Amino acid sequence: MTRAAAGALSVLLLAGCQSDPALHSARIGPAQYRLQVDRCHVIDRAQLESDLRTLAARTCPAGAEPLQNIQSLPSRQGSLFGECLRRGALQAEVRCKP
Repeated sequence: MTRAAAGALSVLLLAGCQSDPALHSARIGPAQYRLQVDRCHVIDRAQLESDLRTLAARTCPAGAEPLQNIQSLPSRQGSLFGECLRRGALQAEVRCKP
């Protein structure tokens, strides 16, 4: 296999599965955010909840109150070659401390 073909194949394989985890936050009110985490490779729900707490800490520099309204979501993670066998997503709301 030529070097260029090997490089192209590597890029294709890396693009197959989205970044893991995908973290998103959206402001829904004063100092209040909706957080979403989506993973291609999930061990258990506790892992997703840990990702949500990490995202809350990043979103709220002065600190975050406990997560509220935690809900499961359909995962949007996908791949070209089916390597996302245990995917999962959670959503929660958080209020930032003043």
